[in-house]
Amino acid sequence: MDEIIRATKKKVKYTSDWTLWACYIILCAVSIVEVFSASSLELKNGNVYLPITSHIQWLGLGFILVFGLEHLHYKYTKIMMLFVVSISVILAVLTPFIGENVNGAVRAINLGFISVQAAEPCKLASAMLLAYVLSRFQKPDGTGLSAKGVWYGIATILVFFALLITQGGSNALLVLLVGGSLLVLAVLPRKVIYGGLIALAVLIVSVGLFISIGNKKEDKDELVAQTTAVKETSKPSGIMKLFRSETWQNRIDDWLPDSVPEYEVPTSYAVGGNSQKHHAFMAIAHGNGIGVMPGNSRECSRLQLAFSDYIYAIILEELGLLGGGIVLLCYLGIIIRAVMISKKCKSAYASLLIMGMALVIGYQAFYHMCISVGVMPVSGQTLPFISKGGTSILVMSVAMGMMLSVSRYAVERTDMGLKTIDDDDELPDDLKADNPAGGF
Repeated sequence: MDEIIRATKKKVKYTSDWTLWACYIILCAVSIVEVFSASSLELKNGNVYLPITSHIQWLGLGFILVFGLEHLHYKYTKIMMLFVVSISVILAVLTPFIGENVNGAVRAINLGFISVQAAEPCKLASAMLLAYVLSRFQKPDGTGLSAKGVWYGIATILVFFALLITQGGSNALLVLLVGGSLLVLAVLPRKVIYGGLIALAVLIVSVGLFISIGNKKEDKDELVAQTTAVKETSKPSGIMKLFRSETWQNRIDDWLPDSVPEYEVPTSYAVGGNSQKHHAFMAIAHGNGIGVMPGNSRECSRLQLAFSDYIYAIILEELGLLGGGIVLLCYLGIIIRAVMISKKCKSAYASLLIMGMALVIGYQAFYHMCISVGVMPVSGQTLPFISKGGTSILVMSVAMGMMLSVSRYAVERTDMGLKTIDDDDELPDDLKADNPAGGF
């Protein structure tokens, strides 16, 4: 019997998913064209080509990571998870103390050859750890997550949320979204899902009150300073400075609808001003839906961080709705294909791992695009595989590599579609829990 099973396994064709590969390659190609256009006015050592050359090198290193991880069985990501989680926690703890201040925020540690954004590996680490925890504590009967798994999962999300809350509310929000989605996919009881939604609502209201109360205190301090003829600008201090509550409130106030039309609001170029949003809108309007073609962007020289935080606005300006739509479809394709593959995975770990990586990529991409078009408040989020930035490219490449590994070793492509591969003999005991029925 064992010989028959071994003979059957030898017939498995280990091939990666070409839909994922196609989406990844298209996004990288768009990145090279648009980052070159958006950073063409940026000079380094008198060389206009140096910025794009550096970017292509990071993309090349990212490709090596994707290709290497694709051919590494996903069972080894358990070992890699320990390293990624450890490094992420250390970076997140150290960044507020030794990180460099850029535009009023301390989010990165400068290592000389690269400025490491602590939030990027933290988002990846949280998804990797959750995939392991939620698969490790599946019920023996395959009906979903155990009570212990629920609490461990919630604790994991809260730890990473706490690590990132001082380095950008949007990063902490993405951890909540990815973690909450994975909890639901791990088959939570309905009462836990409802309780989680209520807790999230309470958290949002509490954060809003926290920001409001903190800034009222700052306004009062400023009034006292004025009445005593003390010529000092009131600034947040203590814990309020740590959480950047003033910045959060200003961005939310600027985003909320107002009686004054946006085109009548003066453009502010001060730190925390609305210049990025205004020039992003101008870029989209200049594209007129059809695009002005690569290299003809007007706003790339005016829009701060056009090659990173607002690259999607430049894509809409130069490539129009067609180019912007293709980019959007690529991210949707990554998530949809991940769902299709995860349904066919035998193990819960493979299913949750590929979904976790897809959600990290997809949620961040959609958040970036929503910010660029004004649907969400201004925040610094890169567009995966497209925006310029070494940390983001490497982290997202690791995520894509793990997705391709699952697509290669957990499912098989046949003439009848995707087929489950029984790889229990390849997995350690703590990763053998079956993919929970009804998880999707």
